[in-house]
Amino acid sequence: MIRLRHLLPTVVVTVGLFGPASAAQGGWVTITNDTKQVLVIQETGGPLNRPIRGKAIKLQPGETYREYQLLGGSRNIVIAEAGVPNAPLAQEKLTWDKADAAFSVKTDGKKIVLAGGAEKKETTAVKK
Repeated sequence: MIRLRHLLPTVVVTVGLFGPASAAQGGWVTITNDTKQVLVIQETGGPLNRPIRGKAIKLQPGETYREYQLLGGSRNIVIAEAGVPNAPLAQEKLTWDKADAAFSVKTDGKKIVLAGGAEKKETTAVKK
């Protein structure tokens, strides 16, 4: 039989561990390769005359990379073709808020661009 004096601390500990559902919000930053070529995406930082490169992420066509970020932020990235990682196709800056952010690497036939993130999508109201 459970005594009431043991029930209250158990409830307090359980709520304290799991917390309210609103505290579980996080920001997933996703990058999708919407081109037909294998790409390497790499973070860069440091001074302009001597950039420091981070871990390279290889994305196959149609593949998505996801990373959890607790807070909003920004990163400079370099996008290159997998066969020639030292010749960048594009250099972009990712910027995101606390909420989820989705970026897409696309091509217009001539150059590679990174779309998404802070772009506002227009919505139109439908009248009945």
